[in-house]
Amino acid sequence: MKNIKYGLLMKIMAYILITISALAFAVSVSASVYIKGSDIDRNPGMAFFESEICKKITHDYATEVYNGYFKEYMLTYMDWQKLEDYKQYYSKENTNFFFAITDKWGNHVLSSYTDTYGYRNTFVMEQDGYTVTVFVRTDITAEDDYLFPYKLYTFAHEVRHLLIPIASVSLVVTVLLFIYLMCSAAHKKGSDALEPSFIDKIPLDLLLVVFAGLIILAYLLFSELVTALYSMYMFEELIMVLSFGFAFVFILFMILAASIAARIKLKTLFKNTLIYIVTRAVFRFIWKILGKLPLLWKLLLFIGAVSLIELVVIVVFTAKGGAAPAVIWFLLRMGVTAFLCFITLNMIKIKEGGEEISRGNFQYKIDNKHMLTDFKRHADNLNNISEGMSDAIKEKMKSERFKSDLITNVSHDIKTPLTSIINYVDLLDRQNIDDSTSREYIEVLKKQSARLKKLTEDLIEASKATSGVIKANMEKLNLKEIMNQVSGEYSAKFTENNIEPVINDFGEDIYIWADGRLIWRVMDNMMGNICKHSHPGTRAYITVEQQDNRIKICFKNVSKEKLNITAEELMERFVRGDSSRTSEGSGLGLSIAKSLTEIMQGTMQLEIEGDLFKACLIFNKG
Repeated sequence: MKNIKYGLLMKIMAYILITISALAFAVSVSASVYIKGSDIDRNPGMAFFESEICKKITHDYATEVYNGYFKEYMLTYMDWQKLEDYKQYYSKENTNFFFAITDKWGNHVLSSYTDTYGYRNTFVMEQDGYTVTVFVRTDITAEDDYLFPYKLYTFAHEVRHLLIPIASVSLVVTVLLFIYLMCSAAHKKGSDALEPSFIDKIPLDLLLVVFAGLIILAYLLFSELVTALYSMYMFEELIMVLSFGFAFVFILFMILAASIAARIKLKTLFKNTLIYIVTRAVFRFIWKILGKLPLLWKLLLFIGAVSLIELVVIVVFTAKGGAAPAVIWFLLRMGVTAFLCFITLNMIKIKEGGEEISRGNFQYKIDNKHMLTDFKRHADNLNNISEGMSDAIKEKMKSERFKSDLITNVSHDIKTPLTSIINYVDLLDRQNIDDSTSREYIEVLKKQSARLKKLTEDLIEASKATSGVIKANMEKLNLKEIMNQVSGEYSAKFTENNIEPVINDFGEDIYIWADGRLIWRVMDNMMGNICKHSHPGTRAYITVEQQDNRIKICFKNVSKEKLNITAEELMERFVRGDSSRTSEGSGLGLSIAKSLTEIMQGTMQLEIEGDLFKACLIFNKG
């Protein structure tokens, strides 16, 4: 969280700095060009007096003098107080402007001419016949409308040599900050992953429209404000408004540039646009509609569109040659269409036959009557494949049934004498036999007969699991309770085999869809496999994780024997991890667990990496 806030702060600072540096560059370059063009570098005073701003201020003062001071002065009954106010207002202390008004005979009527001037102009009042001569003082010191622009000209003359270095430095800073913002676009602090921001998720064309609207709105507002401030000679406020307007537009431009850079990195520059989204939706809709149409209708639509285009071309080029070319073209097109429709019907029959065979209907036969030679041959091949696959499946099913029956029958036949052997060995074990050798033999018989009994039971269970005899009674089961029960059952065995079980605590209850009896048998096989084949002094990891609508249970342990076998081979029946077959087990445990898992609509996955053995059971979420 701190890294994210720090990165956001850095970007905000970069936006502020690049705006300031860009403004400095723009002002420096503009001022440098204006200084050269208006001769401020040689004579700032004369450049000011010849400027349009000076002429405009002077003209406005002249208009005010004539319509105010002079008109009041010419009244029969003068307002002496108002005249005194006018005189004070146009005095040398209060203004840099002075004037002289003469009548049509050249006589001075009213004047404030008291000083040398740097600018002079004459205005003739045509209606009244008076002439107003206006002047601007050489030394601009009074605080009126002339003072601020004059100081700007003087300041520009003083800093003219610094403008090029300032422009160069600000340009370098602007470029470096621009590169930083473009490189950091879509990147989060402390992470290499790309992640779009809120602005990057907005469709690009919509973003362009919004930004263009903001710029147009800003232009309308600022242009009115700038005009009003300029007309009132509020130059300080005017500079602030212009700077703010430049900063607003420039920040919008930088945000847009950074968003485009992020979209290029995320490869969504064109994909995240309304035009692309709408166009893709339209094409998907059309493709979806076409996908539901039969092949014949698709062909007819295509031919119809092409034919219409060709017909328009022919009509245009044969407008002066009669209707004969169009009629001939139409008849030929009808023949081609009929032939293509016949071919399409043949393809539809073959397509339907292939779909039936792919669905397992090997009894289906394609009617190849009235087909073209090539299509008829293809239909015969599909019919032969269907017959061959049907025969192969029958043979395989027969073989599997025979093997299952053989295993079941032999297992049952073995079970009866095996029970007798176990009972007699138990009777011998209860006898008071003092001979140690005989007792040793009895222990061997007990152990091997128990192992043979387990193998027989596994054989019967494997046969039932693979033959489809076992039916699953599916229900919603609490996996946490099952795992607790299984770990409790095997805690003593784990201790006996010096194995430390590590079961992840998944906290809340997790439910799976399974058969309670079969899931217990599967868990028993998996835990028994860990106890039998794990290397002593190691840990066995049992993890549970949720994957959308599936629950994944993984068992991981380090094998005591070298696993010089693939996971696929280990899943087969009668196959064990140790090639020497010296360890306990029948090689049926994993095969039985896999079959029972599939009966419960689950899957089993095995992975082997060196001596690390990993088995995962995946069930539907309850």
